[in-house]
Amino acid sequence: MRLLNIAAALSGAIALIMLVLVAHALQLAPPDAERMQLGAFIQLAAAAAGLAIANRDGRLNLIAGAMILAGAAIFSGTLYALSLTSDRSFVMLAPVGGITLILGWIALAFTNPLRH
Repeated sequence: MRLLNIAAALSGAIALIMLVLVAHALQLAPPDAERMQLGAFIQLAAAAAGLAIANRDGRLNLIAGAMILAGAAIFSGTLYALSLTSDRSFVMLAPVGGITLILGWIALAFTNPLRH
């Protein structure tokens, strides 16, 4: 669970960096800025969930947390890449990330929240 904690914390830091860049450093068109913000908010929420899950025991908790973080990274990363480059070749990864994220949340519904 330590690795999940580290990944979640780094994911949160990346999301905040992206929000700061959109607000202060990048000169993006409004649709691109909104896309970047959406990706960052999703990544930040997933990071918070990952930190909470990292304090739980059990293999299914670990799997759910990893799926949530990985799904958010893929989905948000796709939005970041599209916004920064306008290259649409990665767009088909967004649904993969979104589905992985959703399945992680569903897996979390079946976990045991208590420490043993």
